[in-house]
Amino acid sequence: MSQLHPRRQFLKLSVLGVGAALPSACYRATTEPEAFSEEASARFFPQSVASGDPRPDSVVLWVRALDPERPAEDSQLELILARDEALTDRLGLSGAQVMVTTAETDHCLMVRIGGLEPGTTYYYRFLYQQLEGVAQSRIGRTRTAPTLDSEEPVRFAVMSCQDYVGKYFHVARHLSEQDVDFVLHLGDYVYETTGDPSFQSASDERQVTFSAPEDALELSRGGAPFLAAQSLSNYRDLYKTYRSDPDLQALHERHPIIAMWDDHEFSDDCHGYVSTYADGTEDEASPARRASADRAWSEYMPVDYTPRADAAVASKLDRDGKFPDNFTIYRSFLFGQHLELVLTDLRRFRPDHLVPEDAAPGAVFLTAADAVELFDEPPPDLVPYVDLESFADGAYQAALSDNAEALGITADSLAGDFSAVWINGALASLSGSGLPEPIDLEDSELPRGYAYHSLLKSQQFSRVGSRYAVAVRPFEALAAKLWKSTEGQSENLMGPAQREWFLSALRESKRTFKVWGSEICFQSRHIDLSEVAAAPPELRTRISISAEDWDGFPNERRALLKELSAAGNVVVLSGDLHCFLAGTPFVEGDEETRVVELTTSSVSSTTWKDGIASTLSESGMVPAAVAALAQNIELFLGNTTLRPNPHLAYQDLARNGYSVLEVGPRDILMTVHSLASKYVATAPKALRQELDDLFETETFRTRKDSAELEREENGEFLTWSRAEMSFQ
Repeated sequence: MSQLHPRRQFLKLSVLGVGAALPSACYRATTEPEAFSEEASARFFPQSVASGDPRPDSVVLWVRALDPERPAEDSQLELILARDEALTDRLGLSGAQVMVTTAETDHCLMVRIGGLEPGTTYYYRFLYQQLEGVAQSRIGRTRTAPTLDSEEPVRFAVMSCQDYVGKYFHVARHLSEQDVDFVLHLGDYVYETTGDPSFQSASDERQVTFSAPEDALELSRGGAPFLAAQSLSNYRDLYKTYRSDPDLQALHERHPIIAMWDDHEFSDDCHGYVSTYADGTEDEASPARRASADRAWSEYMPVDYTPRADAAVASKLDRDGKFPDNFTIYRSFLFGQHLELVLTDLRRFRPDHLVPEDAAPGAVFLTAADAVELFDEPPPDLVPYVDLESFADGAYQAALSDNAEALGITADSLAGDFSAVWINGALASLSGSGLPEPIDLEDSELPRGYAYHSLLKSQQFSRVGSRYAVAVRPFEALAAKLWKSTEGQSENLMGPAQREWFLSALRESKRTFKVWGSEICFQSRHIDLSEVAAAPPELRTRISISAEDWDGFPNERRALLKELSAAGNVVVLSGDLHCFLAGTPFVEGDEETRVVELTTSSVSSTTWKDGIASTLSESGMVPAAVAALAQNIELFLGNTTLRPNPHLAYQDLARNGYSVLEVGPRDILMTVHSLASKYVATAPKALRQELDDLFETETFRTRKDSAELEREENGEFLTWSRAEMSFQ
């Protein structure tokens, strides 16, 4: 028989953000109504249950409930909360006991339970009463954070990037079976596209189908059409589909989640409310689309919006407010004496990428005067340039404009300072008479600077050479110029208010360790092709594989590194890349100014190694022999002679998985759980081994006050040496 705790122990229930409550007296069941079968009940709770944002005295519970026979009608729910999985040791709930899910919120309901005991496991279930009986949700399990003075270690998991299309969530299932206090999700919880051929391959069993496809964006890549979510209905369909997965449901039923978004919850490589699918060929700003994405996220993710004195919380979506401040989800959590978790939002407030996707490859972005100001000595790779309008009385401008279509460039972009190297190459690609002679590149009278082709940008409208695969030296020159002219705003991913809050949280924290959840990778990943004979001359340089994450904002990263190092005992956790990395990023020339970072791989999304190969092959900008180098990308990242990444201690670029951290008074243990990517596309019933047997582990450690990374090998921990680029 169930037991109800006395009234003085009743807990405070409040409905958050979505859903509604009907006021009533304190509820106490006197009889147990006849329950539907588990299968019949599941029809009323198609996305099961979830919990999130655990605090020492509260947690948020989530459910989506509707009557499948009357989907447009409201559904009244009751809640059972207990200390045991059998739900016999029940807790009383004060306030509204009958809660309502409505079509207005897509039948989602979030309930915050206050007055809970710290460090305690609770079980819960939602009930939907009908005349024929009662539908019961599955039993959810959640856990509160420990007391603020607790000395107990905290154990939590980190995951990110879970593409549903053509892939399976074995990683979520495996994680659901682990003993952790909570799960940190660093974004890309859903992917907005239904079948982008560059990384998605739909199957009959694993595909996203929009209920209103006419509302969606129609896109194509390589001639293959696909859709991207645009309307509120589209974005809701994503969450409903992903949350229908039994393995993801199992994870949510077992562990509370602390969630942050990245880009795909709205749009790939987005900034603010701007998408980047068209690579500059059109204006992709869409406040309405962003508003739809925000609303769906706010309905489906269990986030606490209740103000509190001891930590920063998210602020509820104000649908009538002004973007971007109408919805803030950056926040912090305290877990005992040894962990403060600080989450930042690096998408909503960020500026555009530094290199315009629509920049003409020959256009000059750094003049000779700029070079004098930035460099003590001019770099050897500066290129001569001319003013197209005035040079040779505009003859070169006229010839290029007449052939703009053949050159794949817009005529109106052929103005101002242009690289003579690019002009000569463009003219050489044209046939016909009457073209000007090549410009003398050795002419000492010509000024020298950097043009966009110096960045490896070979096409006007392209992500390669702008967001991906950029030459490091000219890119950092561009970044330095913009950083100075904008007083740092060109790289302020957090926006002023969030940045001030973030730094204050780290400086003022009293916890042993401060863990920063950065949805994008913080440490650099450069390759150096200067000694690769197969590479054409322009590629024999140091290249940053991505300028979309922190590698694209080097000055802000340097400024933050100084702050993080000064705060002490800061560990960065990141996702996004779909690979495992571990290292000790530091300020160039000052290894003492450093932190430890662990990047966790994807749940199911295409691994980083496969993604790089796809991007290079798709771009057409590099010879096939160079594109094939992606198969050996690890060798270039870890090159001990050219040393492009002396901080990078560990890399596993071709496996999916998650990580588990245990934070104690003396150290943080970090264990990688990885799964070969071939299994991600294999249905659970087709796996020929036990799931646990498919996972491999690697364990790392960072000790208090060390800012060093150690790796466990044969039962002992070795320390990463940046000088030797090996564990010693």
